[in-house]
Amino acid sequence: MGYTIFTVVFSDGILQACVTEKVVDFISYPNGKTPADVIKVLPHEGRNAAPVMGLGWYWCFYSDPD
Repeated sequence: MGYTIFTVVFSDGILQACVTEKVVDFISYPNGKTPADVIKVLPHEGRNAAPVMGLGWYWCFYSDPD
């Protein structure tokens, strides 16, 4: 039970608050933005900014026959 909240700062000054469940692997980017546009991440910021939910994640189990 828990979450991670942070704000992503883009090179043109746009801020996007994000919240994820427990782990952070991937986020949704605003239209026209890519990871290359990110200049900074502000941890623990964005609670009052209607944060965007992070992408879901799934457990993947596998075994090695050897």
